[in-house]
Amino acid sequence: MAPVPIEYRGREQAYVKHTILKTYLQRLFMIIGRNEKVINYVDCFAGPWSEESDNLRDTSIGISMNLMKDCAKSLEDQHDAKVKFRALYIEKNDAAYTKLQNFLSENSDSTVDATSLHGDYTTMIGEIARWASTGFTFFFVDPKGWLKVINAPVLAPLLALNRAEFLINFMYDFVNRAMSMKAQQENIEALLGKQLALSGNETAIERQQLIIDQYREVIASLYKGRTAYVKVQRPGHDRALYFLIYLTRHVKGIIVFKEAAERMDMIQRVSQFEIRLRQQAIKRLPIQDLFASSEDHTEMVSAEDNRFLAKNYILSRLTSSPLLIDNDCWASFLMETELYPTDLQLAFKELAAEGRVSNIDKDIRLRRKKPVKPDWAKKSERWILSSPDAKLDC
Repeated sequence: MAPVPIEYRGREQAYVKHTILKTYLQRLFMIIGRNEKVINYVDCFAGPWSEESDNLRDTSIGISMNLMKDCAKSLEDQHDAKVKFRALYIEKNDAAYTKLQNFLSENSDSTVDATSLHGDYTTMIGEIARWASTGFTFFFVDPKGWLKVINAPVLAPLLALNRAEFLINFMYDFVNRAMSMKAQQENIEALLGKQLALSGNETAIERQQLIIDQYREVIASLYKGRTAYVKVQRPGHDRALYFLIYLTRHVKGIIVFKEAAERMDMIQRVSQFEIRLRQQAIKRLPIQDLFASSEDHTEMVSAEDNRFLAKNYILSRLTSSPLLIDNDCWASFLMETELYPTDLQLAFKELAAEGRVSNIDKDIRLRRKKPVKPDWAKKSERWILSSPDAKLDC
């Protein structure tokens, strides 16, 4: 896999985030563009904030503009589909907005109808909702902070749009710190929809899961759809910096998003490895100490094999009664866990080889990579536990 581009050095988390944005949007636009006449893209915190390249190729602005142009051409060439792309970029900071305007004036053309708004997007929700009322809209909500910008009531008019999907940056590191501050309890309750009862005995992972699940629940209740998420780690640390929360009303959207997120995860591992190499080079430590804990407690993220977790999860979901694993079921697997499609496929493959699970509709011995084919219900297959005690040893 290619190294992290030099313009992202020192802000590798942005590269990880932009990778999933680019990978997912490309697939999304090419899928829905076959049936939609108008596709809208809205960036509620456009920036640019800390770009390094002159052409803004390392910002969400440059990425989205180039992607829309490419997809418009591909849709017409490959599917004879003429799609009108519209983009709305919103930025509050005066200096950043000036850069944004200059970029749009130099890069706008007949392919993408791009416009901008100057100000706090939360004061323009009604105007944004009206702008996005025609066609399908993808919202990218990527704030620097968390106070009163991603709360469900703030987003409510946008969440109510019939044809819209969202990618929301949940700044977990900030929220987690605020959880223990008395002065922030009102803001935390507004964000999560209620006071979150924590005993204080939770592990860091358990605490993290409770917070993320509660936000997903409150946002999905207004959106009336499904949510999935991926974790973005602080560069060089085995700790969550933020979560990207994805909202869709289509099961296939969850599957495609997690497939895109899987590529992001691989890039995140590469970026963490590169950071560790640079840290060791600066400290002039021998190469054999590459994975040792450093004095500042910066830990290398391990390339954890999730198959054991995936196998346990699968065994918890299957019983002796047949389970139809269609797109809806497969999406639920991906929504309920941090697992990726490959994790689940490899786990199913190993469990079937071990005789612990069985596909009762198809001989899967020739399926080397993907033993599970979660198509629509009429084509999907049923799986069962091969024996009642087919559980993994811890």
